[in-house]
Amino acid sequence: MSGACVNTVAILLEPGRFSFASRQLEEEVAPGYVRIKINYCGVCGTDKSFYLGHRNEGYPVSLGHEHCGVIKAAGAGVINLQPGSQVVIDPNFRCGQCHYCRQKKGHLCVRGGEQHYTNRGYAGYIDIHYSYVHKLPAYRKDHIGALVEPLSVALHAVALSNVSGRKGEILVLGCGGLGSLLIFALLEITGADVYIHDHNDYKVDQLRSLYPDRIKAPMAGQRFQLIFEATGASRGFRQACDLLDKCSRLVVLSRYHADEPFIPERLPWKQPEIILCHLNGDSIHMADAAALLADNWSTQHDNLLSFHSFEDINNVFANYGKIKSNKKIITHEQL
Repeated sequence: MSGACVNTVAILLEPGRFSFASRQLEEEVAPGYVRIKINYCGVCGTDKSFYLGHRNEGYPVSLGHEHCGVIKAAGAGVINLQPGSQVVIDPNFRCGQCHYCRQKKGHLCVRGGEQHYTNRGYAGYIDIHYSYVHKLPAYRKDHIGALVEPLSVALHAVALSNVSGRKGEILVLGCGGLGSLLIFALLEITGADVYIHDHNDYKVDQLRSLYPDRIKAPMAGQRFQLIFEATGASRGFRQACDLLDKCSRLVVLSRYHADEPFIPERLPWKQPEIILCHLNGDSIHMADAAALLADNWSTQHDNLLSFHSFEDINNVFANYGKIKSNKKIITHEQL
């Protein structure tokens, strides 16, 4: 049972224009669903692609999939999720029964396109099936929950890379939200130093200030055995191919919605492995990401973040490239 409340959702009507739509939520929460008051939702490169019109799956569309908040009510049949619990949402539906789910590849679930929720994360509330929802540990600040889903994608990439079994130096290209969380993961769970590059110097500087002894800048002519490409641009893929050593591995986290890259002509001469990291892999990565943040995300790490009011969402997207932070987060909290 839930008291009636009004839900306001930011709807992308067309490229470049969000509009706010409000409606009264149902008094009863449906069986198997929970109602969550959304406090924070990160801005992902995929959201930006929709905003720019580079990815068009039909407008209008509700966006935002890095959301966290507090459960306000639970429908019949929901167990282990009680009102008052701080939670995060895995945006990927997993049936638990298909071949891919049984192989711990639920991000490839044959029913993954199903949507058992009322709206996405740029909203005041969401009614969503309990299977998407994960309880959070006790964080020092609630906004840390908005980092769990993108960090789970980074952990999937680390798992695919077999970083512990490879020798040679590691390079991360792209220090936006996903790239920064990937760098955080690599530095916190491996003993390796990491080379990083981004065309925005301030992003590199922010990360280097956190890890001055472990972050390095690539040198001219240097080649790498392991590269993570998280630039979101085809030029980043081409740069990664140029910097690969022979018999190396390239893990691609980018989505090239506007400009698909091509395989450089001489790349086969290096005989590299190229792995595409799709979504966050096994759902265990959500739990691992939540725990890693609880143990290692410090007040100093918050310097990578900027916070923006829900009502200002149009300005955030319109001025995305001018906002000097590695990761942008939309919030309903008082700034």
